[in-house]
Amino acid sequence: LRITDEKEKHYEFGISKLYKDNIRERTISQSIEVIRNRIDEFGVAEPVITSQGTDRLSVELPGIKDVERAKELIGRTAKLEFKIVADDKKTPDEVAALVSQIEAQNGAAYKEGQKFSDYVKRINELAKDKLPAGTEIAFQREEGVRHGDVNMVRIPYLLNAKAEVTGDDLKDANIQMDPQDNRPEVGLTFNHQGADKFERVTGENVRKRMAITLDGIVHSAPVIQTKIAGGRAQITLGQGDQQKLLQEAKDLSIVLRAGALPAQLEFLEQRVIGPSLGADAIEKGKWASIFGCLAVFIFMLFYYRTS
Repeated sequence: LRITDEKEKHYEFGISKLYKDNIRERTISQSIEVIRNRIDEFGVAEPVITSQGTDRLSVELPGIKDVERAKELIGRTAKLEFKIVADDKKTPDEVAALVSQIEAQNGAAYKEGQKFSDYVKRINELAKDKLPAGTEIAFQREEGVRHGDVNMVRIPYLLNAKAEVTGDDLKDANIQMDPQDNRPEVGLTFNHQGADKFERVTGENVRKRMAITLDGIVHSAPVIQTKIAGGRAQITLGQGDQQKLLQEAKDLSIVLRAGALPAQLEFLEQRVIGPSLGADAIEKGKWASIFGCLAVFIFMLFYYRTS
């Protein structure tokens, strides 16, 4: 840090340009490594991942067919956090009423197409003075039926802002089946440090709910029944088609194993080049050769015949 402004009893600090450039370079190189690890597990042969300029990445995936799935896999920040639900500070009904009040008074209702993270950030900014210290609002998203239409239902939670355990404490993530209803879920195994943290947190918060959040969205919030030793946990994926849930569990386990991106990515452009392009190039090249030879022959005939 360096001092950018100095007044009586007042200092302003800024990050030096050299340090900012260093952060940017490390972010780009780390993002390339994380994306490469994810794509390797996705099963794409010979991907090309390169940096463009100071803040862009180019990713080429030969042979990929499901473009949207690849984009989802590449772009997920995968920030995993375990936070205690603060039901003792505000009940779920009070939290839901507060969110509805904020939306109505400030025109802050979620609109389709809006970035969900921006919506959550605005709700927390508007609710800052009405929330207990050290807490924040997060949402669980589930498919629901309202007025006969199927849409996303947002369930608000009041969470302790401090994450007790994070993805940095993770050792492995894999797909497993819930023995009760045969639904796929993601099993988590923590490293030694994470296992100790998880055991301590669950021991201190028995009968409280612990929210499992990924990229700020609550996936589940089970009640802690007892202290959990051994460093293992599960992420349930909600309701839906079995095949779709299995695919989601597979992708989620990939991004968790490969690690979190150091920054959120924004897709600026995508191009799909099909195999027909090669055939077109060959066909056009053939005709170009024929016309080229013909033009040379006509020119030579005309030139030498005339001379």
